[in-house]
Amino acid sequence: MARPKDQDALDLLAADYVHVGRHRARKTASDRWAEFAWLTLATLILSTVGYFGFQYATEYASTPQPTQHIVNGIDFSTPITVIDGSGTRNYAAQIGQNLLDADMVVPYSRTIRQSIPFSLIRIQKEEYRALAKKIQLVIGKLPIRVFKDAKYPIEVRLGRNFKLPAN
Repeated sequence: MARPKDQDALDLLAADYVHVGRHRARKTASDRWAEFAWLTLATLILSTVGYFGFQYATEYASTPQPTQHIVNGIDFSTPITVIDGSGTRNYAAQIGQNLLDADMVVPYSRTIRQSIPFSLIRIQKEEYRALAKKIQLVIGKLPIRVFKDAKYPIEVRLGRNFKLPAN
C-alpha cells in the first residue's frame, strides 16, 4: 500500500479545469466535424493533384512522339504497318526489316491467318502518297489506294500475288 504523502503548496491550489493544455482538452462534436472536413479537403486535393500528375506523366513522358524526319517534303516518321496475308507467313518480318533499313518507321509487322487476294498499299490521307511511292522503291510496285477509315496511317498489305523483288 502507498504511504500517505505530505501536502505541499501545489496541492493547496484549487483545480482549474478551464485552463488546460490543448492536448488535454476534450474534443466537442464540432471540433471532430471540423477535423473531418480538413482531412477530407486534404485528401481531395492530394488525390486530384496525384491523378492529374499521373495523367501528365503518362501522356508526355512514357510515350514520346517520334522525332520528325522530313526529307524533300516527305515525313519519314509516319508509322508504316506491314500485314502479311499471303499465306506463306514469310514476308512480314523481311519486308518490315527492308523498310527499317531504308530509314522508315515500322512499329508493326504481322502475319494474319486470313488470305488477302491482292497486295496493295493503303493510306489514310493523300499526303502520305509520296511516302508510299518511296515504299514502292523498296518493296516493288504495288497499287496505292486511299482509305479514309484505315486503321493505320500507312498499311502495306501483302496478298497471295506478292513476290519478293529481286535485289
